[in-house]
Amino acid sequence: MENVLIIGASGSIGSLVRRKLLDTSDSHLTLFVRNIDRLGSIDEQRETAVAGDATNFDELNNVVENQDVVFVSVSSRLSEIAENVVKAMDKNKVGRVIFMTSMGIYNEIKSNGFIDDIPEVLLPYRKAADIIEASDIQYTILRPGWFDDEPDTNYQITFKGEAFVGHGVSRNSVADLATRIINEPTLYMNESLGLARA
Repeated sequence: MENVLIIGASGSIGSLVRRKLLDTSDSHLTLFVRNIDRLGSIDEQRETAVAGDATNFDELNNVVENQDVVFVSVSSRLSEIAENVVKAMDKNKVGRVIFMTSMGIYNEIKSNGFIDDIPEVLLPYRKAADIIEASDIQYTILRPGWFDDEPDTNYQITFKGEAFVGHGVSRNSVADLATRIINEPTLYMNESLGLARA
């Protein structure tokens, strides 16, 4: 049984990953959120809810202890959170992270691969990815397209250095891939994956 920390467990992706992990694994989940009330009912046999702020290193460090895999899906202060995640994982000798960013952080949508000239709005996502990639932690960066609420899991993957194919993707698809990686931690290790509807 793995111990999995979900940072941002009440968000649109984190909540789906949570549900899929409960359905597909026997992992124990630590749900790290700012507001526990947003989580709804908790399975006390398999889940621990912790209120905190991932920009506060001490609060984050406390929940990283004894985890096997860390999944991060947050929408603000990404680089600050990425730095804290790396520091806490190093300190607690936790070696596997899946970190959500965004399509476009390598300007891979309008190019055939990797270009540093990217829109300013994507800079925090790019900086967070750079921090994770520069660490000694085994990582997977997820770069999904625009989310929608379609039920499909029809998606294709592109790798860093390849042109991004497609634009939209279902939240269900993103959660499906994240859950697969969490359940099989050697999958897509040290890869940055673009994700869009096939």
